[in-house]
Amino acid sequence: MYNDNICKPLKYEPDNKTREGMTQISTPINETAGDTSGRHQSGNCETTVQQKPEYFPSSFYVANVMEIFERLAWYGFFTLSSLYMTNSVGQGGLGLSDAERGTIQGVVPFLLYLLPVFTGALGDRYGYKRMFFLAFAIMTPGYYLLGQVSGFWPFFAILLLVAVGAAIFKPLVVATVSRTTNNQNRALGFGIFYTMINVGGFVGPVVAGIVKGISWDWVFSVAACWIAVNFLLLVFYREPSVSSGATSQSVPADRQSILRDITKVLQNRQFVLYLLIMSGFWACYNQLFLTLPLYIRDFVDTSPLLEQIESLSPSIANTISEGTPGQISPEFITAFNFGSILLLQVAISQFSKRFASLHVLISGTCVMAASFLWMGFGPVLGGIGIVFAVIAFSLGEMLTSPKSQEYVAESMPSSQAALFMGYYFLSMAIGFLVAGLLSGWGYGYLAKSLGRPDWMWGGFAALSVCCATALLWYHIRVLGNRR
Repeated sequence: MYNDNICKPLKYEPDNKTREGMTQISTPINETAGDTSGRHQSGNCETTVQQKPEYFPSSFYVANVMEIFERLAWYGFFTLSSLYMTNSVGQGGLGLSDAERGTIQGVVPFLLYLLPVFTGALGDRYGYKRMFFLAFAIMTPGYYLLGQVSGFWPFFAILLLVAVGAAIFKPLVVATVSRTTNNQNRALGFGIFYTMINVGGFVGPVVAGIVKGISWDWVFSVAACWIAVNFLLLVFYREPSVSSGATSQSVPADRQSILRDITKVLQNRQFVLYLLIMSGFWACYNQLFLTLPLYIRDFVDTSPLLEQIESLSPSIANTISEGTPGQISPEFITAFNFGSILLLQVAISQFSKRFASLHVLISGTCVMAASFLWMGFGPVLGGIGIVFAVIAFSLGEMLTSPKSQEYVAESMPSSQAALFMGYYFLSMAIGFLVAGLLSGWGYGYLAKSLGRPDWMWGGFAALSVCCATALLWYHIRVLGNRR
């Protein structure tokens, strides 16, 4: 998820595909205009003269291609991170406990979501091209070093370094897309941008899964190479400019005003309640990346599905089972999430338009809960059962994520809607933190120690249902009283 806010430091909301852009990415927001439909003041854009709606300057395309390569690196690593951290040293992994893994996967993304509050204005102060270079200079060696260090603290420190680079990069690329589009083509421009995120999210794990069959070192080396390609693309990047007609409100906010806005937002009890409810949703959502790969590796027999694939294409079967003889490597199953979003998000979004945001939010959360129960009992159908569960999960995600921010615009005072939507990312930050801790405890204790992974998935399903119930209570009791 990404939130575009030119008038304040841009906030990175990694990447939820529909996400990021978590797709799960929200419509760009301009706080000055107070508009959530993509209609921005033209003074904030590089191309503010009368231009054809389909026209985009070269920097727009360069930024989008850089986004693809950055997403190839991130999702290629992150989708496999649970497997790498918990695999034994003899298998090429780190040999960490599930509690240690969950701590890393909760704390680092939590900070990654928060850092752009302070890094978002660096491009305007020091130049976009210069800051892009700094971000790539941090991430390129960072990804490579992730495969060279061992132990909890060295890995944590290097991953935090990568997060700093990503926190610098993300506001820059979102701002570039915003400033190189205008009133007529901004919706199309961000639609292209979000599609690029999902392309990277789909291809990155597939490529990483293939090279993992050679060596884990290759996963990190390839991730570093994806980022390094952006150094070449940076040669063709042209600094986006702000029109001379831009108002003073377009100047990036200083740190004091950012903290003042955060304080103002957090003093609104209704919004804080909504953030806490949605934090529960994001905690459940992230289990697709944190817990499901481990569950597939340790509890799901995918050999029947692999045999069917082998009967159709032995080469594909060999590729997707490399390193896991007789079984399909988990990343090729979780890739159905990104794949289904690429194929179905537009249709799902069109379908959901006819329903109230609250109803869609509750329905999507319940679908996600059902998918968790399916995962818990899916192994009775083997690998194909888990594939269907991932697709069901994706449907819930496609329903809920886009509507979660739309509901903020509908439920908050119209004069402050853009401000509150700009800080919605706090729910995703908290959700990531809780997700990592729950995954570490749930998988380590319930699934492995007690041998009851169904209890674990049942717990995630129950939390999802609690979030859906809390949303209904919030709408009736909290907002109802206000009205």
